[in-house]
Amino acid sequence: MSVTERRDAGSRPDRGDTRPGPAGHFPWVVAGWLLAGVGVLVIALVVGGGRPKPTAPGLPDPGMLTGWGLPIAKLAMDLAAVGAVGSLLFGVLAPTRAGALEPAATRALRGAAACAWAWAVAAAFTLMFTISDFLGIPVARLDYRDNLAGFVSEVTQGRSLAVVFLLAVILAATARGVRTLNGVALLLVLAVTATLPPALTGHSASAADHDIATSSLLVHIVAVTLWVGGLVGLAVYGRRATTPALGSAAGRYSSLALWCFAAAGFSGLVNAWVRLGGIAPLVTSSYGWLVLGKLTALVALGWFGWWHRRRTLPALDRKAPGAFRRFAAAEAAVMAATIGLAVALSRTPTPLPEEAGRQSTAQALIGWAVPPFSWSNVLTLWRPDTLVLVAAATGVVLYLRGVWRLRTRDLRWPVGRTVSWLFGVAVTVFVLCSGVATYAPAMFSVHMAQHMTLTMLSPILLAMGAPVTLALRALPAGRRGGEGQRQGRSHQRGMREWILLVLHSRVVRLVTHPIVALALYVLSLYAFYFTGLFAAAMSNHIGHLLMTFHFLAVGSLYFWPIIGLDPMPRRLPPFGRMLLLFASMPFHAFFGVIVMTTTTVLGAEWFAGLRLPWLDPLADQNVGGGIAWAAAELPVLIVLGVVFAQWVRADAREAKRLDRRADAGDGRLSDYNAMLARLAARDDSGR
Repeated sequence: MSVTERRDAGSRPDRGDTRPGPAGHFPWVVAGWLLAGVGVLVIALVVGGGRPKPTAPGLPDPGMLTGWGLPIAKLAMDLAAVGAVGSLLFGVLAPTRAGALEPAATRALRGAAACAWAWAVAAAFTLMFTISDFLGIPVARLDYRDNLAGFVSEVTQGRSLAVVFLLAVILAATARGVRTLNGVALLLVLAVTATLPPALTGHSASAADHDIATSSLLVHIVAVTLWVGGLVGLAVYGRRATTPALGSAAGRYSSLALWCFAAAGFSGLVNAWVRLGGIAPLVTSSYGWLVLGKLTALVALGWFGWWHRRRTLPALDRKAPGAFRRFAAAEAAVMAATIGLAVALSRTPTPLPEEAGRQSTAQALIGWAVPPFSWSNVLTLWRPDTLVLVAAATGVVLYLRGVWRLRTRDLRWPVGRTVSWLFGVAVTVFVLCSGVATYAPAMFSVHMAQHMTLTMLSPILLAMGAPVTLALRALPAGRRGGEGQRQGRSHQRGMREWILLVLHSRVVRLVTHPIVALALYVLSLYAFYFTGLFAAAMSNHIGHLLMTFHFLAVGSLYFWPIIGLDPMPRRLPPFGRMLLLFASMPFHAFFGVIVMTTTTVLGAEWFAGLRLPWLDPLADQNVGGGIAWAAAELPVLIVLGVVFAQWVRADAREAKRLDRRADAGDGRLSDYNAMLARLAARDDSGR
């Protein structure tokens, strides 16, 4: 296209069929986003009291450069992370042509690499200013050769920023070389992972109720990053994408944005409640004012999302993308301002001091008080984990939505499977959020009951719900577009295709192999408790989260093929499933006997540090060993009943199939005999 043609195309209104939109004043739009974020950050720091102030004479003073440079560097790091995640998310949402990425998706990968380099630079500056703030030494006087190595190796904030820097560099170095949709998806997972380390080492990880605060912050960061990043990706790369490609990506983003909005709103409210400690500080403290400002921004963004669904997405269907681009640019500016407000909140003193309410050693180490054990406390002392609740609510809503879709198509789904799934989710939530979670870090017996539930009972109940089968039946296939002149038919990979891709991947084929699944299920039990992993997992929340995920993962990998309701790379016959089930029983029984009879306390330093006067750690450990020994029999009874019932039904189906074949065969034989009889009668009449 010539310069004149491009100018004319840019001057035409938004009817333009399938051609990319013009660049317009886009650099000024990006400048507006940055200005909105920095401006709100500065105003919020001044209003909230988080702005840098001169220190008293004789005290360490990092200087005004560090005081202002640290929040600005954090804001730059967050905005660069949003840009990288949004670029990759656009690449995942955009359709492909003949297996290759759309030109707009290729540009998004180049943008992701540029944002990742900016992310790494911002992380380096944040690390530099954090060292200065931590040591109370101006940036110009730091001895980086000694201070940097010591800070990164000994301080959690230093390690987290170093991890962010490393992951951002890896992302930047690999993004340009990716040419497949699978590669873009892997980079997206890497980018989202790189946003999490600061949340695990900040104020939420060290304050009272740090488990609730940290989990809510993790959910908040992931939801906001995908939400804001996705919109920025549409606004940046959608302006040069064809209208069908933009409409396809925007429609899929709209569904994701709704989930992110709900998760961000819920997790933000939980985190604010933990930081404020009540309703009154919401209006009596400067921190509460900033929270109200962020809540107002969330409501405004919710209105933006509603308007998108009501007006701008239908406009895209009518081949008029201009309204969407303009509206998305305005919404992205509000989001950038909200991120600036969030950074200011992290630098603003909370009305509830971090050390408030800590009255015992156990409360200082765990984050909450642990009263003497009683069954009434197990039922009443709930600790709602935001991460668990969001995951559980998502699983329930998606499952019930899938069942409803089948019913609208007059397809039957067994009620027992739905009940099993809901019961499995409920059991998992109970052991992770009830009084069981209150006592699990302090009592080995309660911890072991939680462990056995997560590795045995929950995976069995969830597997009996057959969620993968439900998803494959309920989800629609990916859409295919019209024929392109050169690139062939466009294809949009939906969730159904992603599930099938994962099921047939080499990784899933490896970890679901019976020998590998059995080894992971048994060996991880011994490796976790008879090494330092147990004490490490009990002493911090990130270790607790990884431990919980590990328990559920190994239990699912082991029991999912045994239950056999969902499709798997390898399908075992009933006898093979029973053999695999009985293979783990001796190892579990032996583990329980070891724990019951040993005179050495597992994780002795951790339990001794809690100093609970009402608990004997060794006696409690012996009880935990008995729970581990006895719990091995419960799943055997459940699974045996399920497998035996499947075996009987399979035999009945096979018998019916043979009967139908025999009936069909008998009918053909009767017809053949009748034909012979007619021929014989004809011959007799001819004579």
